[in-house]
Amino acid sequence: MDFIPYLWVLAGILLACLEIFTPGFVVIFFGIGALMTGILALIFPGLNQNLLWQFIIWAISSVGSLALFRRFFKKTFHGKEIIGQVAEVTETVSPSKAGWVKFQGTLWKAISYDATCHPGDVVEIMKKDNLTLIVSKRE
Repeated sequence: MDFIPYLWVLAGILLACLEIFTPGFVVIFFGIGALMTGILALIFPGLNQNLLWQFIIWAISSVGSLALFRRFFKKTFHGKEIIGQVAEVTETVSPSKAGWVKFQGTLWKAISYDATCHPGDVVEIMKKDNLTLIVSKRE
């Protein structure tokens, strides 16, 4: 059971990295909780033998860090406002079928708000729904 603290540390690192691929800025706090649990289990050898206490520490430290720091970090990493910006359609986008648009050099999944847009068309970003852009054809 001496390897379990290292599994917590590895899980913490993997969860922190997973945050890059998920919207919402939440997963990283569960990674912080796992890191804290692994470090505490390394510091206090008795904790290493008790999985129940490890899960309790993980849950409390994850929820605690989420409650304390999410609001602060979300303001820091909010990103640029993209509503009203323009993008270029690279794969046909319609109200009923998602396609792809290119915005600032990156491809985004998109759904059209009002009309079918074909590759080469310029669209305006009306809304962002997680990782999907809602766009409208520009005249």
